[in-house]
Amino acid sequence: MLHLSRLILTAAAGLCVLTAPAAAQKVDNKYREFPALGFKFKPMKDWTDVPVEPRQKRRGIAAQMEAERGPYVKVGNDRLRFDPVLYVIKVDPKQSVTETSGGDEGGEGGGLRGRVDREAAKEPTAKDYVYDFYGQQLRKTEFDEVEPEVEEVKISKDYYAHREMIPTFLVGGTAMDVVFDVWLFQMSDYKMLFIWLYPQEEDIRKDYGKAVEKSMKSFQLEDVVKADVAFIDENSSYEDVLAFHEYEVSQTPGWEIVETPSKKFIIKTNSDKDRRIKDVIKRLEASRELFEEDFPPDQPLKHVSVVRLCATAEEFHKYGSTSPGVAGWFSPSSTELVLFFDPNNGYDMTMSVMTHEGFHQYCHFLFHESEAHRWFDEGHGDYYGAFEMKGSNLKPNEDMSGGLARVPEIQEMLRNGTAKPISEHIRYDHGQWQGQGPSNVSCYAQSFSIVYMLREGMRGRVSSKYWKEEWETIIPNYIKYLSEGYQEAYAEIRADIEKELEDAKKLGAPREIIAQLESRKNRIRVDERTKQEIWNKAMAESWGKIDEIEFEEAWKAFVLDEL
Repeated sequence: MLHLSRLILTAAAGLCVLTAPAAAQKVDNKYREFPALGFKFKPMKDWTDVPVEPRQKRRGIAAQMEAERGPYVKVGNDRLRFDPVLYVIKVDPKQSVTETSGGDEGGEGGGLRGRVDREAAKEPTAKDYVYDFYGQQLRKTEFDEVEPEVEEVKISKDYYAHREMIPTFLVGGTAMDVVFDVWLFQMSDYKMLFIWLYPQEEDIRKDYGKAVEKSMKSFQLEDVVKADVAFIDENSSYEDVLAFHEYEVSQTPGWEIVETPSKKFIIKTNSDKDRRIKDVIKRLEASRELFEEDFPPDQPLKHVSVVRLCATAEEFHKYGSTSPGVAGWFSPSSTELVLFFDPNNGYDMTMSVMTHEGFHQYCHFLFHESEAHRWFDEGHGDYYGAFEMKGSNLKPNEDMSGGLARVPEIQEMLRNGTAKPISEHIRYDHGQWQGQGPSNVSCYAQSFSIVYMLREGMRGRVSSKYWKEEWETIIPNYIKYLSEGYQEAYAEIRADIEKELEDAKKLGAPREIIAQLESRKNRIRVDERTKQEIWNKAMAESWGKIDEIEFEEAWKAFVLDEL
């Protein structure tokens, strides 16, 4: 995740100080289709449909919507804007929620799940579902005492929905009185849960309550449209990967798929800036060529990288629930790279962040999902992020622009004596690296300057006044022993799983156990102790072969004199 420095991004917050009254809520004339779930309904007019992140999908969330400009609520002596939200959730009928429910995430494809007391399992109520979903933002004792307003609402002939209005106190963010307006629709073999959240203030509650009821009464059942490709992995063809993501994107209005010439990327975007998207594709392709040149894979990478390009910063932050200081991120769990267009910085920031996060995405597959030290990951991300397009190629540049600039930060750190000794900085674990200070981007600045000197020295562009030939082996040796260490560990783990699988088959183990073992072969992870041993070996065979104090003195002079 890339953080900014000396740049303030503005994004709509859930609550912000305003003065003018909000308009009455209206229901849209157009239906919002849910082809994968077999229904449609008319949402509120002028609400934003936010794409659902993969980790949210694992909880059964099918859609999330937010009011673009919500009503104003009295909080203390202020009138603050509150943006109401809606979550549409598929409820797994196999999982009961009990009074011990606390909002734990379920497994793949299961629906909303809480912690289950199997002896006291009961048919869940709307309150159970709300607490399962919002538990950390509620005071359980107070919430348990709330008596919901319950009714069965006629939707059509012989079809009813269950509605519960739950007035309560929300402690997440700015504390205030709210209403959870919860609707349950029984489908063929599961339930659809709609959780509307809006202020409890009398006039607002009345306005939203009527509008929500009108919206929910538009609910209509339809035939389910199944995906042609329901599952993909690293062995899937490009055509299957494309079909899978086209179906996924079709579930959120306004989003589309854009292909790239190399077929190494799939872009998901809601932007209508065609020329800018072409610039993104051009830099994506050039970045991949650069990575493959500097870090050639030992075998062709089959994975198709997914890039989600949000049209605005507001949509970007809503999608990932990120703070305004985040400029882009790569998720190892979903393997998705997420960005947004930033016209305030001439789109340069988007391009830099894309290459930075694209390096993380590339290394995720290059090193078979294994972890490297942060100095290597983030230092190279910033190094490549600073590259500039020259024609169809990327060329080195000594720093990124605007709020992403690292050179002023590291120079100030060296002058003030706040930079960490290199021998410590390069051996930090992720937490130590992130918290080294003095600012939240100091770690990035120091790693960037180290990698910049190493990489430019390897390219013959650092004066012999600051450079020694033996330093050219640091990065290659680090990569070599890191990769070899993980491969040896993976081979050992894979052999153990194969033996366990063979024994299970001989003993006639249930099909579910066999499937779990087969799945483990594709999700191999090393334990923390093994990872540290691999890290120590890689450092010993790279940095451990040079005089680190001598390098540090040369690095300090190079940063202050040449950058």
